[in-house]
Amino acid sequence: MCSGVSLLLSRRGQARGWRVLFLHLGRITTYGLLGAAAGGIGYSLAAGLRIYFAPLAGGGGLSGVVWLQGALALLTAVLALYMSLSLIGRLPSPELLLAGLTRRWGQWMRRAAAGGPPSSTGGIFTLYGLGMLWGLLPCGLVMAALVAAAASGSPQDGALTMLAFGLGTWPVTVGLSLAAKLKGKETRQLARPYFRYAASLLVLLFGAQMALRGLAAWGWVAHYHLGSVMLW
Repeated sequence: MCSGVSLLLSRRGQARGWRVLFLHLGRITTYGLLGAAAGGIGYSLAAGLRIYFAPLAGGGGLSGVVWLQGALALLTAVLALYMSLSLIGRLPSPELLLAGLTRRWGQWMRRAAAGGPPSSTGGIFTLYGLGMLWGLLPCGLVMAALVAAAASGSPQDGALTMLAFGLGTWPVTVGLSLAAKLKGKETRQLARPYFRYAASLLVLLFGAQMALRGLAAWGWVAHYHLGSVMLW
C-alpha cells in the first residue's frame, strides 16, 4: 500500500532529493511509537496472566503462565499464517476490515500533500509530520510487524522491532519514489509482486518460529538454542 503513497508524494515533489529523508524519518518514528505501544500491551497481558494464575498454581504460577504463553504463541503463529497468505492474495486482506479508515486516511494524506514541495525550515517539520501521518496507514505488513512487536514482551523491544521494520522497508519505498519517473514497461516490471512474496515468506518464517515456541512451551517439542540465543 505504501507504493501509492510513494508515487503520490514523489510526483507532487515532497519525496524528492533531501526531502525524502524527513518523510521516512517521520514514518519510522510512528512505527517506533506503535511498536512501543504494542510491546507494552504484550507485556501487560503477560504480567496480568502471571498475577491471575499464581494462586491457581500453588503460588508459583509457572505452569499456568507457561501454558498460556504457549497458547498465545500459537495464536500469534495462526495470525502470522493468515497475514502471510493474505499478502499474496490467497486470503482476504485484513486491510479490507479497515477500508473506511483507509479512505479517510487517504483524504487526509492528499490534503496534506496538496501544498507542493516545502523548502523552508518550517517545511522540514511539515515533511516530518507528513511522514508520521504516512506511518499511520492501515497496512497488512505493518499489522504483521505489530504482531511481532506485541510478542516481543516489552515496550523497548516492541519499539526496536518496529524501528527495524521501518528501516528494512526504507530501500523499497525510496526505490518506489524513484520509480515515479519511469513509464511504460519499466513501471510494469517494478509493479510485479516480488516484494509481497518475499514479505509473505518472512512473515511465514516468523509464524513457524512462534508455533515452535508455543509447542516447546507445552513440552511437545524441545527448545532449540543457537549458541546463547534461544530460537524457540
